[in-house]
Amino acid sequence: MEGGQIRIGQVSKINYESGMISVVFNDKDATTTKDLPVLSFNGEYKMPALESYVLVVSLSNGNEAGYVLGNYWNNKNKPAVSGAGVYRKELGASAGEAYIQYSNGSITFHDGSGSATLSQIIAAINLLGV
Repeated sequence: MEGGQIRIGQVSKINYESGMISVVFNDKDATTTKDLPVLSFNGEYKMPALESYVLVVSLSNGNEAGYVLGNYWNNKNKPAVSGAGVYRKELGASAGEAYIQYSNGSITFHDGSGSATLSQIIAAINLLGV
């Protein structure tokens, strides 16, 4: 990666503790980077999955200095839901495992035990008299 550029790579190794990953570039010479920092989006922690595709920006001094920008949507990595005004934050390791979703004026929480809207949760709390 010369001259500061953006490339697509595939996650080859994850260092969960440091928040860094190693990426292999299959497009040219199958080179693998040293551990690169993953963009944190203001302290948010969620590492890309092994073998997932990520965008990597390099600085002008090559493979040794760069950052992983993160995953991106494509034909193999499609959003679970989509549309204008939809916000969804996947919390689990795989899509649909656990998430928070906003759509049509409603917020839904989902985990392994099921789903509930914020309105349902507030109604249940009111029934309990809390």
